Amino acid sequence: MLDELITYDQELLIYINNLGEIHFHSFWVFVTNFIYWVPLLLFVFYKIYKKFPKHQAKYIIGYGLFILFFSLLLVELVKIGIERIRPCNDPLVAPFINIIIKPENYSFFSGHATVSFALTTYLFLILRKVFSWIYLLFAWPLFFIYSRLYFGVHYPSDILIGMLVGIVIGVAFYRIYNARIVKLRIY
Repeated sequence: MLDELITYDQELLIYINNLGEIHFHSFWVFVTNFIYWVPLLLFVFYKIYKKFPKHQAKYIIGYGLFILFFSLLLVELVKIGIERIRPCNDPLVAPFINIIIKPENYSFFSGHATVSFALTTYLFLILRKVFSWIYLLFAWPLFFIYSRLYFGVHYPSDILIGMLVGIVIGVAFYRIYNARIVKLRIY
């Protein structure tokens, strides 16, 4: 059963990866780099700072930044513990995929998926009643995770688990934030 799931995971990655076209490589290199998403996050943090009382905005933004670091640390610890080889480095899969970038660290589970979904879920839950456009922020993790399949650096299961872990982290920190706000009576 596990072998069948692994085979399906590999075949799905090969299919998705081979949908890519060479003239889109530059676009996906841009999308997959976190640094290019920083202006979007700064914009959202700015909107939070302008809309909420300053002390509350600091908590929202502070928790958001902590989520980034917490998620990255968790992902790296799991990757070191699991040691799943990336598809671009797997001799059974690599010949069948387009390899544009080739990270050397491990694959399971996706840091891009975890971090982007954790932060987006947290921000969405806090801001959904304040900014009607906040659901559009989910475009970030969707583009972000597809880029990882496009480059053949993650299996679909790496992405799926990363998304689920990210959502759980986002919900957990939303609840922690709410409990903290109620305790401090900041609103």
